[in-house]
Amino acid sequence: MSDFQTKKQMIMVGLAILLLADGAFFYFNSKLASPANDRQLTLATESRQLALVKADVERASRIRGTIPDVLKKFDAFEDTLLPASKGNSVISEELDQYANETHLIVDDLKVRPKDVAGRNLTELILDASVTGDYNGIVNFLNRLQRSKNVYIVDSLAVDTEESGRGPAGALRVTLHMRTYFRKT
Repeated sequence: MSDFQTKKQMIMVGLAILLLADGAFFYFNSKLASPANDRQLTLATESRQLALVKADVERASRIRGTIPDVLKKFDAFEDTLLPASKGNSVISEELDQYANETHLIVDDLKVRPKDVAGRNLTELILDASVTGDYNGIVNFLNRLQRSKNVYIVDSLAVDTEESGRGPAGALRVTLHMRTYFRKT
């Protein structure tokens, strides 16, 4: 019977050693996955974020340094604009001239003035319809683009002309534009 007791004790000691080893492996595994490693990962992530924020702050500082130059350029640009007192006549004259040169018909020219807040400018919102052939419309838009006056074309819509005003097969382009003049 003592042989049985010895085997039983050896099995118990072996189980105890296995349980201790299992406990040690569990402890070391939890240490490897512990917040200390997460802290290193968090530190690396936050270091990258800090570097990005520093780069953004540096870029913002450079932009802030260029603001006075940009404002001077805005003022110089505004000084090149025509006075608002001549606005409507200059616009209608120029659009009519471009239309005549490109063999187009300008219909429904509507001009709405609007003051620009914080600036000494008047914005003119223009809605016009231009009727003619494709080449004429392209040339008309090119002339607007190259004009000494500033025209911003916000949108244009193309449709075929069916009202009988223009030649058969003509296109009708509805323009929504803006331009600016100095207040006098």
